[in-house]
Amino acid sequence: MSKHGQFQITQKVFVIKENKLLVMKDHKSGAGDLPGGRMNQEEFFQDWMISLNREIEEEMGSNFKLEISKEPIFIHKHLVNDGNHPCLVIAYFAKYISGEILISDEHDFYKWVEIDSYNPEELFSEYMLEIINLFLKRYKNGLYL
Repeated sequence: MSKHGQFQITQKVFVIKENKLLVMKDHKSGAGDLPGGRMNQEEFFQDWMISLNREIEEEMGSNFKLEISKEPIFIHKHLVNDGNHPCLVIAYFAKYISGEILISDEHDFYKWVEIDSYNPEELFSEYMLEIINLFLKRYKNGLYL
């Protein structure tokens, strides 16, 4: 008899501003990251945008405004660095609207990178590298324009 797995859910946002992608670095692991984060247990049966918007505000500040796709652009497997928890990443596309980033202590830095020339291997590895490469391939093929 098989044993059902238990997995966490994280929501990540690919934020675009003038053909640039917002990338970040996680403070604890030093790994590349994107805005967003894990869903709390009590948020599971709510509108998932509530959880995602909470994470964005925590990490980027309340003045940072985005237009986030209502539907996910893809789902991918992930292993959370903190605790090695298996996780399901739900990815969203977003366009930057306005506001300055007030980075939280969860990240060391952020950077807007040119999509056409960005090498994600400089910052990302493993599952997050797969996720970034998947997005970049689809974006360059005009899927999210």
